[in-house]
Amino acid sequence: MIPINADETSYERFEILGRDALFTNLRIDRKSLPDGLYAYDLRDSDELDGTPSELKSFVMVNHWGTVVTREPIDGADEGIVLDENDYNYLGEDMTLEEFANSVPKMEQIM
Repeated sequence: MIPINADETSYERFEILGRDALFTNLRIDRKSLPDGLYAYDLRDSDELDGTPSELKSFVMVNHWGTVVTREPIDGADEGIVLDENDYNYLGEDMTLEEFANSVPKMEQIM
């Protein structure tokens, strides 16, 4: 599948590894992301059961979706194994522009 421009898809608010993020099931062209945003792929489990099993800078096989964050995630180049406590859908749609201009959850608390 050919990656799409980041602003040409809809996103769902998502939390991954304690970070605010956006999720789409499509591949995002990294060059189309605004400055200050980072994209990572999620790999589906080997059973292809719709359970993300790894976060990685790029996934070729068993692509499950893409997440966009405001900060880089250390270890994503090598891959980070995920369990069900590492991610959560937040049940809200958000545009890429809204996400880029919103205050991260941690800053709202401080």
